[in-house]
Amino acid sequence: MKAGCYLIILLSFLCPIVSPKPASCQPAGAEKTVLEGLVVGVSEGDRLTVNSFGTEIQVSLYGVVTPHTARVDKFTGWYKAGQPYAEDAFRALSIKVLHQQVQVEIRQMLVHKQNSKQMALAVIYLDGRNINLEMLSDGWGWAATRFMSRADHAHYHAVQRSARSRKMGLWLQDNPQPPWEFKPDLRIKMENG
Repeated sequence: MKAGCYLIILLSFLCPIVSPKPASCQPAGAEKTVLEGLVVGVSEGDRLTVNSFGTEIQVSLYGVVTPHTARVDKFTGWYKAGQPYAEDAFRALSIKVLHQQVQVEIRQMLVHKQNSKQMALAVIYLDGRNINLEMLSDGWGWAATRFMSRADHAHYHAVQRSARSRKMGLWLQDNPQPPWEFKPDLRIKMENG
């Protein structure tokens, strides 16, 4: 069985036994799946891997998009440049959650068209702290409204505006380029030898 099937089976068993957030925290009629797990990896400033009862779940932070880090394709040697502050955002998320037991409030499951990989779009809580909003407040990303509920738009954008006015993180730049506008140059990485 593929990992995605395990995730669906895990979610179907856990949904009835995991208690959702109090009703006052949710829009009327909305039910969210909340899992607990250990953060075993961070791959970007807005992406991490959580191990919940032996199943690894790929998670993208709900409502947050951070600068892209540089990439090197191991097979072709092609190098894709990263954005300013990408490493800082990656480090900030790692310091906050890596090797920590967190609650994952899944808002939506995303499936990649080309390879059917699944990713949970989720809010991460650590000791009652909303890590997604902390990343925005610390200035490590933009409020991402593409998959966000309308009810959250105003709050996430207010947190982003506050970080920008305080010149936190990437907002030290006059006009930082969001990832959806970033077009990196591809080049072959040359080894010194």
